[in-house]
Amino acid sequence: MLTVLAAPAAADQLRMVALSFPPLIYDDGGKPAGIAYDIVTEAMKAAGHSVTVEIMPWARALDTVRDGGADAVFTAYKTPEREQFLNYSTQVLVPQVVSLFVAKDSPVGFDGDLSKLAGHRFGVVNQISYGSIVDDAIKGGVLPAVEKSNDSDSNVKKLLSGRFEVMPSNRYVAQYFLKQAGALDKVKELTPAVQEIPSYIAFTKARDTTKLRDEFDAGVAAMKASGAYRQVLDKYAR
Repeated sequence: MLTVLAAPAAADQLRMVALSFPPLIYDDGGKPAGIAYDIVTEAMKAAGHSVTVEIMPWARALDTVRDGGADAVFTAYKTPEREQFLNYSTQVLVPQVVSLFVAKDSPVGFDGDLSKLAGHRFGVVNQISYGSIVDDAIKGGVLPAVEKSNDSDSNVKKLLSGRFEVMPSNRYVAQYFLKQAGALDKVKELTPAVQEIPSYIAFTKARDTTKLRDEFDAGVAAMKASGAYRQVLDKYAR
């Protein structure tokens, strides 16, 4: 686990938390890296802020920012529950595609209707949102059989071992962990994708973070206008 801890933040130093979510954010030789990390640090740098990040399990990350122990968390899908304690950016941090993944030889198919997969066991990461379509199907009992893991690495390993049949996941995250496991050829992505969902940085509501949010929005808007945002995406598209 990458742990970059700081003393109580100075006015220009921000503490943020995140889930290890390669290639969006991950530990690269003891230093944080990734698409979302690069965008966040560059956008905040333009406003005179430096950023330290602690990578931790998602449930703990949410609790930390809820309690005000961190200035912000990323990347986060927007849900009504989270909006009670998170001040979301207006600018999208990274758009994410959620798809279903199954074993290469699986007979499971998908036509866009999750209810037709009610008889299959799904695997998810605890407290990760997969967007409204998957989240509502799980909460509403449309998908009654769900196995929960603490992180994406464990979830992929469970899919490979047959603990469950279907894994909803961000496309890039699934591909990263499958590649790490040498199993890209053992799993297939079902089409169509379930949903394309914007993900954000979200600031704590334990104190007034409106100015920080506005500074981030301005920084990302400038990056998108200059082409710097696209350069970050292209850097990791390999």
